[in-house]
Parts: sequence; structure tokens; C-alpha cells
Amino acid sequence: MMNKKLFWTTAVMTSSVMALIMSGIIVTINTGVDSELITRWMRSFSIAWPIALSLNVLVIPVVRNLAEKICTPKQQRSI
Repeated sequence: MMNKKLFWTTAVMTSSVMALIMSGIIVTINTGVDSELITRWMRSFSIAWPIALSLNVLVIPVVRNLAEKICTPKQQRSI
């Protein structure tokens, strides 16, 4: 089990990076590159990041448990 500090640090960092990269790519594709790109990107990021963090906090434990079940041999699994 992951300690709380590691859990929150991981959740904040991964959601920040993913929201920043994805919002930048999507805004650039949808609106093109011009003098207002950074403003649109940061506005999009400010919406995307809290959503990404919330989903990350809810999804990380589920994904970790699923990955553990997939990667643990059947005879080592606890019932």
C-alpha cells in the first residue's frame, strides 16, 4: 500500500503533466498557433487540471489493484 504523501505527490504530478500536455496539444490543434495560444492553453489547463486530479485520485487505487491482480501469480493471491 502506498503512503499518503507518495499517493498525493504522484496524483498531483501525473495529473499536472497530463493535463498540461493534453490541453496544449488539443488547444493548438483546434485553434492553431497565434499570439493568444498561451492564454487559451493556460485557460484550458486551469479547467483540465482539477478534473484530471479528481479522476486520478479516484482511478489510481482501482488501476493499482487491477494491475496487482494481473501481475500476481494465482497461487500467491490472497482470497
